[in-house]
Amino acid sequence: LPAMARVLGLGEDELRNDYMIYDTPLMDGYMDPSSYYDHLERKFGVSHIGTDIFADLFSPTVNRPMLSIVDKLREKGHRCVIGSNTFEPHSRIVESMEPSILSHFDHYYASHVMHLSKPETAFFRYIAQEEGYGYGDISFTDDLERNVDAARSLGIRCLHYKGEDKDERAASFFAPYLA
Repeated sequence: LPAMARVLGLGEDELRNDYMIYDTPLMDGYMDPSSYYDHLERKFGVSHIGTDIFADLFSPTVNRPMLSIVDKLREKGHRCVIGSNTFEPHSRIVESMEPSILSHFDHYYASHVMHLSKPETAFFRYIAQEEGYGYGDISFTDDLERNVDAARSLGIRCLHYKGEDKDERAASFFAPYLA
């Protein structure tokens, strides 16, 4: 959003306040980005310059320490999936990345396809049902505490993956599954 605000010539707080009204409909797949761009043009008189600005400004990073853990878990026969709050432009980029991040996982659950997003407990219930696991058989990591709290409320084992020691805590969190 900060880069988007700069490109559109809007104040960062102004854009963030507006965007947060539309974040859940975008993440849940009930609003497409072009509709949001049309809204920006109507409300602020700005144009997205005929491009997909959400895609143009998105450059995901690869979390190598976590991918290493995922690879080890899968080698031990554990199923590993991604459940991501995302929408089509970002999902498209992640799906086309080379080398593929998604190839490390058994399945990718994109919120805009599921029409559910975190921290709603329905997001976790959907994935658990699709995967055929009980909540007590699932481990979940996320960088947002509200998402961890929602999953934990269902009895899912959780790690809040944040802070300078996050990689060490993740290694410890998953160590029982790698023994």
